[in-house]
Amino acid sequence: MLKRLVAVLGMAAFLCVLSLGVNYWAYTELQRRLEIRFAGKYVPVLFIPSFELRQGSFSWEDRVQLVDGNFKVTFDPLTLISQHGLRIIVTSHDSKIKFLGNWALQQGVETATVDSLMADVVLGRHGLSGINEVEVMSKSFQFSLRNADKKERKKPGVV
Repeated sequence: MLKRLVAVLGMAAFLCVLSLGVNYWAYTELQRRLEIRFAGKYVPVLFIPSFELRQGSFSWEDRVQLVDGNFKVTFDPLTLISQHGLRIIVTSHDSKIKFLGNWALQQGVETATVDSLMADVVLGRHGLSGINEVEVMSKSFQFSLRNADKKERKKPGVV
């Protein structure tokens, strides 16, 4: 009985350490692949491939800056094999953002409070390789994009 208890506790501890390691790896890969630096409190989630950034901020190239907010990143490590990249889903509520450069001109809004944000993207070796879905809801604007990486492929033998 004691051996089984020790084995179960040992397996739980192993899975806990493995989960923490994979979550931290995804946290650093996200920053490396998108060439951004996060500031804020990194909080890993045990037993789930996910982490949170609380009271966070970051700036992404000349596109967008998270001034202040909490966001959660969930990822699927198996997509490294099947999709040639790491699929991540980022969610956030009540975050303050600032559009930069051309994005500010395109949106006609420079700063905004985002009521909700959901981004489902695939990160390749050299940055963003696919966008499955992005949806941003705010009182000042709304933005939605789906399947931006999908290209219509011709079937063999069809002209």
